[in-house]
Amino acid sequence: MFSKSSVLLFILPLILGSSVASDLKIRDGFYRLSYDSLTLPNDEVLGLVGANYLLNFDDSYLGLGVYSAVDGQRGGFFTGGVELGHQFKLGNGFVLDGGLFVGGGGGGAAPQGGGLMLRPHLSVVKKIQDISLGLGISKVKFPNGDIDSNQASLHLDIPFGFVYKSSESGVSDNNDILSLSSNNDAKVGWKDHYMAVTYQQYMIDKGVKGTDGTLMLNNMDLVGFEYGTKLARNYYNYLETAGAGSNGTDGFAELLGGIGYSQALSRNFGFNIKAALGAAGGGGVDTGGGLIHKQSIGLYVRPFNKASLTAEVGRVGAFNGDFEATTTKLSLQYPFKLLSSGGYVRKASNYDYTTDGLWGVRAVNQTYLGSDTLRKNNSNDSVQLLGIKLDRYLDDDTYLTGQALAAYQGEAGGYAVGLVGIGQEFDISNKLSLSAEISAGVAGGGGINTGGGAIIQPMLGLSYKFSSDFSLQASIGKLKSFSNGGDTNVIEFGLQYQFKSIE
Repeated sequence: MFSKSSVLLFILPLILGSSVASDLKIRDGFYRLSYDSLTLPNDEVLGLVGANYLLNFDDSYLGLGVYSAVDGQRGGFFTGGVELGHQFKLGNGFVLDGGLFVGGGGGGAAPQGGGLMLRPHLSVVKKIQDISLGLGISKVKFPNGDIDSNQASLHLDIPFGFVYKSSESGVSDNNDILSLSSNNDAKVGWKDHYMAVTYQQYMIDKGVKGTDGTLMLNNMDLVGFEYGTKLARNYYNYLETAGAGSNGTDGFAELLGGIGYSQALSRNFGFNIKAALGAAGGGGVDTGGGLIHKQSIGLYVRPFNKASLTAEVGRVGAFNGDFEATTTKLSLQYPFKLLSSGGYVRKASNYDYTTDGLWGVRAVNQTYLGSDTLRKNNSNDSVQLLGIKLDRYLDDDTYLTGQALAAYQGEAGGYAVGLVGIGQEFDISNKLSLSAEISAGVAGGGGINTGGGAIIQPMLGLSYKFSSDFSLQASIGKLKSFSNGGDTNVIEFGLQYQFKSIE
């Protein structure tokens, strides 16, 4: 029930905001960072950091949220889902903010039950220059687990804006961009971004022990994703996430945000320096409360016109856990410029050409139907997962996809999965289409038998368009581990919103 209603709440305002639009629009939003200090059974403390991407719809907002443990003894505790709320102006620059998060997850051997998490909050917010600070109360409850905590909550809001249009609108030209810039109070221009697929190896320091007290003798292999945005001439911020897929650490996941410095040494060659903080744990890796740090230095080269290769070395470690390692990282990076509003943008007149980039966002509910090999305890009960898929179309029919899901029902709390893949759509009519998709990645936790953690998932689906931008999808498929793990049949229902960015 929660997953379907959450999906509808996520999509419907987007439909109403851009159903038949063919012109450029600006959508304002804000990033929200929050902190809650939860009280678990037996007076155990869990420090929970939230990171949210929220879009404004008049006085309401809607978007995605991730919550991660950074203090206590539950490193590896992650939840993800949908956040919605409303703001009431109080005067003198103060705002009353009320909202609700609905999602799934868990981990770190916390008493999360099936994994469904609810977090209502109420806070008073004050805008200070370009940011907003909020102080209030929140409640974190896992209805089918033993977590039920009320606490004070603190949050920081950082505004942003992006330019978009309907998925079936015509190609933009520079006159459209200049017109938008001159007819809007917001500063409009180009902003540099990149996204990358990553492979990392963590070479564990000698003497490091896992959560079971035994020495960690094997290195860790991780696959993941990174997204960055340029702040100034040589500086950028970035978000990276990865999961382990080998050597007995399945279930380990990390989510970090950081600052980087990049310096070109020639037209297609240069170096970068990066530092990040974040949350990590699971897979028997001792990260204590979950807070970790990572630093690296690397070289990049651009052998292709629209892609670069980066090699990095660095260090990663937990602040209050035993985990320490030397890191190596390879990434295939795709840079692009997006028309945006707000700070750190280049003038719209800097470029006299544009390309429309087609994107899709899917809110999905997956059901693992269960099998004799799905769970480590040999149970064949089904599992419900809530997740988000982000699609980047290479043409009208072929797309790359990245997805993240977490269990919320079925006694698999703490199970999470991250996949990347490619898909192809086949039109049957102007409203109906078939799709074939194959993805691979890592998964673990919650007692699900994924072997070393590496999995593959092919899917076949049917999609029906309600409007030019909005469609309902249903798919069937198979999840299978690469080695020494189980498999299960998968059913998926989802709602997709498509839009175009200006690149």
